[in-house]
Parts: sequence; structure tokens; C-alpha cells
Amino acid sequence: MTSRPKFSRNMNSKIFSNFYWYKKELQNICSQYGLPTYGTKAELTKYIIAFLNGKAAAEIKPIRNSRRKVASQLTSDSISLDTKLLDSGFSLNREARIFFANYFGVEHFTFRKVMGTKMREVEKNADINATVADLVKVLKNPQLISFDNDEEKTYQWNSFVRAFRKDPISKNYYSPMKVAAIIWKVIRNSDQPKVYTRTLVIENAELIKDFLK
Repeated sequence: MTSRPKFSRNMNSKIFSNFYWYKKELQNICSQYGLPTYGTKAELTKYIIAFLNGKAAAEIKPIRNSRRKVASQLTSDSISLDTKLLDSGFSLNREARIFFANYFGVEHFTFRKVMGTKMREVEKNADINATVADLVKVLKNPQLISFDNDEEKTYQWNSFVRAFRKDPISKNYYSPMKVAAIIWKVIRNSDQPKVYTRTLVIENAELIKDFLK
């Protein structure tokens, strides 16, 4: 098992890709070397890999631009289904949450993953015609969204925890979340695949023995 090295502009891109990096770390790397700093973890990773593969920083353009700021943000009562998603002041914030709670007739509304994905798609394509109605559409029909595989890979911790909790062996421990975190930390800082397997529990039995029932 190889420990994660410190980032260097001379690092091999394959070595870089083998390790887990927090979004803040990726943003700091991009900022340090003049790469685009706006985007998801998958987008930031693509910029850095292109840079490590020899592409000049000035030639690496953002996959999508941040939403341009407008004079003021929209309030919940000024949002409608016809509100444009770009250049209108709309964002997935508290006011939008209130609007959707009122629209769906619920006390509390929680943003769904498909909404964030749709917003990124709209930004990437500079779709000036997209409206709040399009967010409602994907909420009702999530299959309309095609999740980007590269983006899905950045949810490695969540996937790791889900896989561990599904494994019956997790029931042998008092605090499965703490156990998962201990094992995750081991592979997070290594070049091992960031995927749960029961072998990880067996190999790290000494580290998690205090949580056995």
C-alpha cells in the first residue's frame, strides 16, 4: 500500500488519479497553478489531469462558467415556474426551498441530487431557456437526468458507507459509522481503490476491534 504523496506539478497523472483528494485541496491546486477553480470535484480533477499531462494552464478552459451575479437574489414569492435558471438571480438557496415547499404543499423541502445535476447541465450548456419548470420536471421524472460517471466517482465516501452498511458484517460492531470512517481513512490515504470490500474489515481488524459487540 502506497501513501498519498504531496502534490507536485511533475506528478504523474495516473498517480494523482489513484489517490483521494478533497474538493478544497483540488481548488487550492487549481488556484496555485492558474487553472479554473469553479466546478465540481470531477471537473476540477479533469483540469488538473490535463495540466499534469502537459497542457498549458492558459489553454485549460472551464467546462462551465459560474452563474453570473445579478443585482439581487430572488425571494420565494418572486419565483415562478417561468423563472429562468440563468442570469435571473435564481439559485438553490433558502428562498428556492421555500418556493418548492409551497409549490409541493409540504412543510419542509429538501433539494434532490437531480436538481443540482440539472443546474450544472444548464450552466455547462449555457441554456438560457431553462426554467424552474425544468427542475420540477426532473424531480417528477429523475430518469430524464443522465448522471455523469466521472461525477458519480466523487461520491466515493457515501458509496463506501452504503456498501459497508449493506454487508452483514457491519452488524458485528456497535458504531458502524465510526468503523467505516476508520477503514475509509486507511484507503483514502493510499493508492488502493476507494471501494468497500469485506477484506478491508478483515485486514484492519486490529484498528476496529474496540467496536466489536
